[in-house]
Amino acid sequence: MNLTINKKDYEFKFGLDFINHLDKKYYIEQDGFKLGQGLTYVVVQIELGNPLILVDLIVAGTTTGTKPKLDDVKKFIETEADIEKLMADFLSALESTPITRFTMKKLGLLESPA
Repeated sequence: MNLTINKKDYEFKFGLDFINHLDKKYYIEQDGFKLGQGLTYVVVQIELGNPLILVDLIVAGTTTGTKPKLDDVKKFIETEADIEKLMADFLSALESTPITRFTMKKLGLLESPA
């Protein structure tokens, strides 16, 4: 997946660094342990149509490459992005990426792993 933000192209990677970034922000603490819930949380927020989650998805998706400035990301979402299409694109990418595909299946969003 690629996006152009402030006239610069960014490539998104949905691998372990992506999940790790999200798990550091979204977790459940139980018995002194932090249990990462990042991917589950963002998928639910996409399904609910929360546009704020797009900021986290863009930041997390660019953790392994060139990163856009946070202000540029916010401006892109507020003024340029087709929110509905962008959320659908993120869901599609998460469904097709090997490292996130299994979780998507467990969440009931896919019929079977490929």
